[in-house]
Formats: sequence, structure tokens, C-alpha cells
Amino acid sequence: MTYGGYFGKKAKGAINRFYEHAETRHIASLQEAASELFLATTDKSREKLWAKVDLALGHLIQDKFPINAAKARSVLEARNIQQLAALVGELAAVRK
Repeated sequence: MTYGGYFGKKAKGAINRFYEHAETRHIASLQEAASELFLATTDKSREKLWAKVDLALGHLIQDKFPINAAKARSVLEARNIQQLAALVGELAAVRK
């Protein structure tokens, strides 16, 4: 970064693309967490992954992504991997 907070044309483009594709990053994070939850063997690792899911869903809701907040909250409270996988599938279908 140059002094004075100036970003060049390429840097501005990269920053803009980063924020434009935020929803895609959050959905990918949910997909990864869902698949890792299936393979998780310890309660500690499952808790970390559910925290990751909570964070990603929160970002999607905050970004005004068309997601039913009540359904997302119920999946988080139930801690059901199958429901999470179905929700992630719906979100991925909406994104395409």
C-alpha cells in the first residue's frame, strides 16, 4: 500500500471483487463446514465447525442474502447436519 491510503486501479479492482463475491465465499464456507461436520470425530471440533456455520450464516443474513433467518436459526439450534446440508443446497441453488 502506498502512503496516504491511495490504492491503484488494480488494487481497487481487487478490493471491489473481494466484496462483490462475499456471498460466494460465505456459501463455500458453509459447504466446507457441512462436509467437515460429517467427518468430525470429537465434540470440540464439532463445536468449532458449528461456530463457523453460525458466523457464515450471520454474514449471509447481514448481507441481505435471500435466506429465511428463522430456518437458519432452527438449523443452528437443532445442530442437525442433514438439515444444514439441505439449507446449504438451497443457498447454493439460489446463488447460481
